[in-house]
Amino acid sequence: MDSAAKENRQSLYEWDTKRGDRPPRDVLPRNLVPRPGREKETPLYHYGFPFTARYAINYARRHHLTVEVDEEDREFFRGYTVLDFADIDDEWLESDSDLKRIATCISRTLMLGELSRRCRFALRMGRPFSDDWDGIVSLWTNANFDERFDECHDHEEVIEVLKDAMNETKGHNSLKPQWWFDWNNDVGIFE
Repeated sequence: MDSAAKENRQSLYEWDTKRGDRPPRDVLPRNLVPRPGREKETPLYHYGFPFTARYAINYARRHHLTVEVDEEDREFFRGYTVLDFADIDDEWLESDSDLKRIATCISRTLMLGELSRRCRFALRMGRPFSDDWDGIVSLWTNANFDERFDECHDHEEVIEVLKDAMNETKGHNSLKPQWWFDWNNDVGIFE
């Protein structure tokens, strides 16, 4: 095995180790709560419910979420002026990689907007450090917990709405909110 392959293998091993060191947490320990003047030293964690890209698309389908289609894009979207995600079947979705990419991005945004409306609270999006999940519907982070928690009219109600919404279908087990290490944190292995 050449040195580049060995180095790559070592980097992948370190990556797997780092990922395993950052599982979701039910409670955030004190050392992960940012202190004044030391905010940049504390890694970012999101509190919320993880989801897959497929779940976001299916959520948009189940709830008939729609998006207006610009005139120049109508041919690409089969002539729709307003596209209901329920009209995007798997065959169409899988037939075009551009459509799949666009549908994935738009469905996440629409799902987040719909859930924010249902919760009566502006939710955010994060990227959990996981191979199993593609995004997280985030109520707050360890960096903005105090202000966001105060803005939330009834955090127990919001969590119940999200718990129901994020577990609408079998096979999607986002059972409870947890603290998730954010993918965009520096994990210190590719320096």
